[in-house]
Amino acid sequence: MTFMSSYRRISARLFNKFVETRLTKFSGIHHDLRMANLGIMFREYISICFFTTLLTLIISFPVSFLLLYLVGLSIKSVLLFSLIITLVLTASVFMFMLKYPAIRADERKKNIDINLPFATLYMNTIAGTGAPPQAIFKLLANFKEYGEVSREAQEIVKDVEVMGQDIEVALNNAAERSPSEDFKDLLWSMITTIVRGGDLRSMLQEKSDYLMEKYQRKMEEYTNDLSLYVEVYITLVIVGSIFSIVMLTIMGAISGFEALKPMQELLVYVFLPLSSLSFIVLLKLVSPIS
Repeated sequence: MTFMSSYRRISARLFNKFVETRLTKFSGIHHDLRMANLGIMFREYISICFFTTLLTLIISFPVSFLLLYLVGLSIKSVLLFSLIITLVLTASVFMFMLKYPAIRADERKKNIDINLPFATLYMNTIAGTGAPPQAIFKLLANFKEYGEVSREAQEIVKDVEVMGQDIEVALNNAAERSPSEDFKDLLWSMITTIVRGGDLRSMLQEKSDYLMEKYQRKMEEYTNDLSLYVEVYITLVIVGSIFSIVMLTIMGAISGFEALKPMQELLVYVFLPLSSLSFIVLLKLVSPIS
């Protein structure tokens, strides 16, 4: 038994009855949990949230108390700051756990939208050989390079081969649990084509062209935005820092370098690293391919 399965079982045993009457308060998480495809039931996940929060509460206070005590603070200050740290950390962990399914669902959506144009092109190539829809998704499921799209294909194949569902039902279930609107549209179009007996290859060719054009537009927009971000970074951070250092040096020559030395160190060792880190995080957030 893995650590995660043991953790889930303990959480359920301790908190299932507690959360059962409170599930309506967390109903918004149910949809995000389904979109995130974490493989955890709604009630079980809420139990994990409460168990993780309890562990944080139990562990954080003695750890923070010990660390603050070793720093040399008075007992009263150690108790006060330990309590504050514990409350803030516990509340933060609980809020993050509740928000995590939405974060994970957004990551899945981004991954699907990135890989979908290329996956659709691959599906179109397979459809050109006359392969049935089930075979298309089976081959796609074995091609791991398409990330979450391949994982969705695995779920479709499992629904058909293991659960015994019709391909139309499996595609509809996949569309309902997918966070990507483009992937939903593709699956629903495939269902319509299969039911009406249309040309699957032509439909996939049309979708492939549309998604590839959309992907190219997105990349062009990101390139333009990136140029703007770089200009802002160079102007505000690099040039601004150099100008500030020069001004502080001139002022230091007049009033004494020691008085302005802390400001220079703060600028070099704190502002510049934090600004660069923030810029990297910003690029990571806005990037369509990260």
